[in-house]
Amino acid sequence: MRSTLKRNIVIHRKITWLLLFSIASLAVAYWFIYASERNIDKTNLRISSTHAIIETVQASITSVAETGTITPPLFNSLDLLCRANNDLTASLPVLHRLVSTQQPAAELKALLYTMLEEEKRSLTERQQTNEKVIKQVTTGMYFGRTGAFLFVVIILLMLNKDINRRKTTQQKLIEAIEEAKKAKRMQEQFLANMSHEIRTPMNGIKGMTDLLLETPLAEKQQDMAAMIKRSINTLLVVINDILDFSKIKAGKLHIEKINLNIKEVIGNTVSLFSHQLQTKGLPLQINIDPNIPEHLTGDPHRLNQILNNLLSNAIKFTTEGHINITVAIQKQTVDTMTLAFTITDTGVGIPEDSITYIFDSFSQASQDISRRFGGTGLGLTICKQLLQLQGGDISVQSAVGKGSSFQFYLPFDINNTPAAEMPALPGKPEHDHPLTGKQVLVAEDNEINQKLIEFVLRKAGGTVTIANNGEEAIQLLQQNNLYDLIIMDLQMPKMDGYATTYYIRNNLRLKIPIIAMTATAMKDEQWQCLHAGMNEYMTKPFEFAELYKRIAHLVD
Repeated sequence: MRSTLKRNIVIHRKITWLLLFSIASLAVAYWFIYASERNIDKTNLRISSTHAIIETVQASITSVAETGTITPPLFNSLDLLCRANNDLTASLPVLHRLVSTQQPAAELKALLYTMLEEEKRSLTERQQTNEKVIKQVTTGMYFGRTGAFLFVVIILLMLNKDINRRKTTQQKLIEAIEEAKKAKRMQEQFLANMSHEIRTPMNGIKGMTDLLLETPLAEKQQDMAAMIKRSINTLLVVINDILDFSKIKAGKLHIEKINLNIKEVIGNTVSLFSHQLQTKGLPLQINIDPNIPEHLTGDPHRLNQILNNLLSNAIKFTTEGHINITVAIQKQTVDTMTLAFTITDTGVGIPEDSITYIFDSFSQASQDISRRFGGTGLGLTICKQLLQLQGGDISVQSAVGKGSSFQFYLPFDINNTPAAEMPALPGKPEHDHPLTGKQVLVAEDNEINQKLIEFVLRKAGGTVTIANNGEEAIQLLQQNNLYDLIIMDLQMPKMDGYATTYYIRNNLRLKIPIIAMTATAMKDEQWQCLHAGMNEYMTKPFEFAELYKRIAHLVD
């Protein structure tokens, strides 16, 4: 940036010097031409006067030859010309004496011939001087034009060099931008691949554990399976933090604008921690301003993520006392409302010198915090960035041993239309057998996930057919188009979920409901799925209750 600015200053300076030199050159040339013209005019005037003197002297000689003397008009004219031109100053007194004393014509004639020769010599000298002046003027103009031309050429060459250097720099900058874009695309692709590779096996582990917990187990086995699930949930939090942080940095995090109910979002979040609160004996108080509308427009999933993180920290760092959640109206217009959320605890608190960087990446109040309580140090960073992406922000007040109070504000659009769908909470499904008598086609290439989804769907009463990729799914549909539902994985060999859905909608002309099941969870992916013709979108790992809810909505 500085080098570019410096080059621009240099170029502007050279252009300024060129303009100044051009103006100065024109001024000097004008003065030189003006002075030369005056000098030449003066020389020409003296030459003309000399010609007049010579003509008058010749006329005087003729008059002497004819009359023996110089007529008074000729004598007066010769006297005036010689005095005005400062010529024949030595001969004029003699001529006056000869004329006044009426000397012989021969003596007078001899004097006039002498004056004539003297004036002719003066004429020759003056003509030579005039030619010399003209030559000097011509030479000066030539060298002046040549010098000015060379100066302009040098400046133009320097400007051209600077411009070429600037073009080269701009080309390098364009190439650097392209390299950066390429690196960003590679980063996004890497992020998508990592998200898929991590979430796919996690989906199998979590799903199989949930299925295991629903089978008859001995008490010890039940405890072990429950510990596995808690460990999986902890690992999922870490994985989601890292993936969300990477997606935010890559600009790939998607912010939705859908209907939500503040009370339900907070209720869903709190219900996830009911067991922990009960185990630690911590009372939780919730105060929500009754003037907050029932329906707002925003991103309930990201709000739930922020509340989840802050409430999780409050419970994690509080051993006795209480936890409060307060929601108040901070600012309101006709169409928008900004809400202030406050989560207060009576936990260990944050040292004053740590508050300034508590929202920085990978930072925690102390190294001991990570050893005692775990975590990536990304939770608060993600909260702050999620809020800023939505036009909000977060702050904290804390004292060691007295607890902490996190407050964040977030703008929402006011929507008086009832929400069509609210964020689902993991738990008991609303429909015990939503797929009774239904045929489901599952396009999934991962063997573990095939078994998991088959177990889940059969448990809901459905008949399941598995396809290992999109091509197999299309072949099965061509043989039997009586399927009631399709579960479509997005990343499959031979033919991915997008291409398969496009073929089903445009070539087979089938309107069978399709639920996208993806482990990538990148920005705009949901829009791409819906644009391709899919009806619903779910990310792995998924909750059984959420899947049943989507299925019930589509197959009824």
